[in-house]
Amino acid sequence: MVQVQIAINKTNKFGQSQGGDTAEIVERPRGGISLILIDGQGSGPGAKRISSLLVNRAVSMIGEGARDGVAARAVHDYLYTMRHGKVSATLTILSVDTSSRTLLITRNSNTPVIVRHGQGDIEVLDQEVPPIGVYPLLRPDIHQVELQENLRVAAFTDGIYQAGAGRAKVLPCLESGLQKGDISLQQVGEDLFLSVLEMDKKRPRDDMTLAVMGLEPGPADHKARSFFLSLPL
Repeated sequence: MVQVQIAINKTNKFGQSQGGDTAEIVERPRGGISLILIDGQGSGPGAKRISSLLVNRAVSMIGEGARDGVAARAVHDYLYTMRHGKVSATLTILSVDTSSRTLLITRNSNTPVIVRHGQGDIEVLDQEVPPIGVYPLLRPDIHQVELQENLRVAAFTDGIYQAGAGRAKVLPCLESGLQKGDISLQQVGEDLFLSVLEMDKKRPRDDMTLAVMGLEPGPADHKARSFFLSLPL
């Protein structure tokens, strides 16, 4: 049996008690699960309020059966109307859709998404897409991948992408980490996050969030669901 596994690791910009990144998970009513990742403009409480509002709206729409592209456009329209085109945010939605047997990747972000296909090939989705909230008419970039065992995908905010020496070192690090098949996806996420954090000498210059989703082999006939959360207080 194949299991959908998700690992999310995040931290705030150094010196900030609150970050502008928000990530949430919602079950899809026709089967499957979606991960929504939004990075509000700037950092601190103001950016967090924006990203939380937008994520909650996306979660509500997807949970009610809206398609990912529709939810992305509605969230954009909400932010554009609420802040009159003066505040931006980046949006990424990763969805395992069991009704269509596909992984859906929806982006309005300046950061790419890395896909590690079941046979080991790496694909970087880096088409330039404007962030939400600024332009009146906006379309998300939507990519579809057939579900297969050992499929893995990594989405992240620009704090990850610009860590240390920048994307020239970050992307190869993430790509090689997704290839590690001998450790759990949770461990893959933690190892990659710590590696990127070290690039900023553990003093991140921006909020950092790294989300890894994968279809991992699991015990036969094991249908119980589990959830693990670690949150510093």
